[in-house]
Amino acid sequence: MKMKRLFELTVLFIAVATFNVSCGSTKFKKTIENLKAAITGETNASATYQAFSAKAAEEGYPNIAMMFAAASAAEAIHVKNHNAVLVKLGEEAFNPSPEKPTVNTTVDNIKAAIEGETYEFTVMYPEFIAIATTEQCTDALTSLNWANDAEKTHARLYTQTLEILKTTESDETVASVWYTCPKCGELFNTIEEVNRCPLCGTNSSAFLKF
Repeated sequence: MKMKRLFELTVLFIAVATFNVSCGSTKFKKTIENLKAAITGETNASATYQAFSAKAAEEGYPNIAMMFAAASAAEAIHVKNHNAVLVKLGEEAFNPSPEKPTVNTTVDNIKAAIEGETYEFTVMYPEFIAIATTEQCTDALTSLNWANDAEKTHARLYTQTLEILKTTESDETVASVWYTCPKCGELFNTIEEVNRCPLCGTNSSAFLKF
């Protein structure tokens, strides 16, 4: 009787374990796919902004070069955050190789950056957030919302910079020092009167400085 009972418990344990693994891998299936898509996009953006930074420096725009360097770091932070969620959901970290960036003049590069960021916060991330909400994947919502809100800031700052460059044909009045929040990827062209990141609450003393 004891052996029979032990056998029954073993079978039950295996069945439950199999069920849990199956549910865990499929419950957030679409959100997992979306996180990987976001990681791909952010990986490409980070590499692209590195290239844009080098081009701006080459064209004599050191302040814009710093802006793009800070933005590149911000996109890498989004990748890190999305991967942390994947791992928490039982997936392996996803690290795709970036595509070769398309680099034009700095004016055109800023326009491309604005277009890319605008797509992310008006189309891509809202869709991903809606699906994560439907799937009740709360672990993903924080990372996706941080990225979405940060991209809005990125687009706004790029737009301001573009107007300065088009109006003055110089980046002298663009901020010469830029900051990136290491937790959520928010971007700042000044931290005067900024004590904490408005998105994640990180103390401004911990911001990455460029």
